[in-house]
Amino acid sequence: MRSFYISEKDRTKLDKCLNQLNKEKETKAILFLMADADHYSESELTPLLNSCSKPIIGGIFPELIFEGERKEKGVLLLPLSFELKAQVFDLSKDVDIYQKQLEEVQKDSMNPLSSLFVFIDSLAQRKSQFIETLFNFFGVNTTYIGGGAGSLSFDKLACIISNEGLHENSAIIGWGNQKMSLGVAHGWHSFSNVLKVTETENNCVKTLNWRPAFEVYKETVELHSNIKLTAENFPEIAKSYPLGIEKLDAEMVVRDPFKNCPNGLHFVDAIQEGEYVKVLHGNLESLIRGAEIAKKLALSKLGENMDQNALFCIDCISRVLFMRESFSKELDVISKNKQLSGVLTIGEIANEGDSFLEIYNKTIVLGVW
Repeated sequence: MRSFYISEKDRTKLDKCLNQLNKEKETKAILFLMADADHYSESELTPLLNSCSKPIIGGIFPELIFEGERKEKGVLLLPLSFELKAQVFDLSKDVDIYQKQLEEVQKDSMNPLSSLFVFIDSLAQRKSQFIETLFNFFGVNTTYIGGGAGSLSFDKLACIISNEGLHENSAIIGWGNQKMSLGVAHGWHSFSNVLKVTETENNCVKTLNWRPAFEVYKETVELHSNIKLTAENFPEIAKSYPLGIEKLDAEMVVRDPFKNCPNGLHFVDAIQEGEYVKVLHGNLESLIRGAEIAKKLALSKLGENMDQNALFCIDCISRVLFMRESFSKELDVISKNKQLSGVLTIGEIANEGDSFLEIYNKTIVLGVW
């Protein structure tokens, strides 16, 4: 897997790199990954994207990963040696329209030995419904990898990138007739009793076990941490105590408490009413072990034509916020003896083995193709 990183905001250099990739016969499509800090404006970027005849898919993300290191600024271009059938979806439209759009463009994209890149606006309200539609259409045998785009400021942003330009409240997919090997893990462990999600509203869990959700969460965390949980210290304490959704024959799906609010706990991604959850905890060592597991899983399923020296990384920005300067240890573990490029996302998208397609939080996804 080749990768090109343009560190400075240099439109001429970016244009030159894109033009070179556009001319190459071996480049069939391009992943265009841009960091949020000091990113190009729509007027600066659109002419460059329009001029490229190769399919471009990507987004604006909190940070990038290049050669095993975090990059807070710049653009990362990953040329692909296989073609992508790209498609943009406006997630402000009715859910039924997604299915019709897929049938119009992707009706021949049914080879089970295939992969689907998925980048989605992390603030889009219909994320879960869109992901469910993708899974219903492409099925369990397609390999899915991607993540949530946007800014850590959680301001609305046109953050999805295609040949047409930048898109807000949207998602982009790229189907490729190429098998991919995935590893998905997180390193968080449960310690609480099972809790039933008994009332929700959008991304807010209002009650757990028919009691106010914040009250139940507060009691559980305080008992484990010996720290009094308040509105002021909630962001600092909660990042160490996500919730995990119970799944049969698969790792729990992590959900990140974003803030407490008068009517419950607000999460980055939704938890469905009726789900069973546990409170999770982790530390630096357990999260790094999770990264090691993800790497081992990805490398254990390699096909003979896959690039065994490179890893594509979708890692959650909240892992950075949790580990802080020690996050470099996680990258060191993953990148050892491998070329590592990717993005730090707001939510990770993957299917673990033959399981349902999920939006994860606080999780690492590694792909090889």
